[in-house]
Amino acid sequence: MSASVLCFIYYYEREIYVEAAFLEYMNLVVNFSIIFSIVIWLIGKSVVNNLMEQIIAFLFVLYLFILHLFVTYIYIPYYFTQEYIGNHYINVDQINLIPFKTIVNDLFGTVVAPVTVLQTLGNLFLLLPLAFSLLALNIMTSKRKVAVIVLLTTLFIETFQFVENVLVSGYLYSDGGGRAVDIDDLILNTLGGVIGIFLFVFYQRFFINYNFLRR
Repeated sequence: MSASVLCFIYYYEREIYVEAAFLEYMNLVVNFSIIFSIVIWLIGKSVVNNLMEQIIAFLFVLYLFILHLFVTYIYIPYYFTQEYIGNHYINVDQINLIPFKTIVNDLFGTVVAPVTVLQTLGNLFLLLPLAFSLLALNIMTSKRKVAVIVLLTTLFIETFQFVENVLVSGYLYSDGGGRAVDIDDLILNTLGGVIGIFLFVFYQRFFINYNFLRR
């Protein structure tokens, strides 16, 4: 679990400062514990037979912590330090339910910025490592089930971000939250998972053909 130790050190350096209060420590413990529990469960189901799979497992753990940091991180102190005014609402400006609208605007709109292109690519590759690692580590063997897991994962992420926006909207100056809920993210995440499955197929065939990984 050396990868988990590295991630804990990073989380600690990121969240804890000289005069950190109880809330900062609680934030560290809660966020780390959530993803660490998932890591323990997944790695416990994995089958690691050689050095290559050990490397994949190490990178997979790092990936899970980074994924949490970017898409499902909960900043607990916010809910205790900001002024609560109630009147929760849904910020429709943060929601897109029209397929391919964001993708077309980001890649082919009148103003195409590098950051929007990177964001689109980021969403495409967001769950690719998840699909690849689930198969490469024998956590799951059915490619169809892995595709379903990727779909459910991206649905969870979008739902989580929607709920977070609604919760945050009850606080002063929140502007209805900063998380975008976009059906295009779901499309790109799922497509990335499918790419991850195909990548695993090529990986498996390559190592079998060259006798690097025989199970």
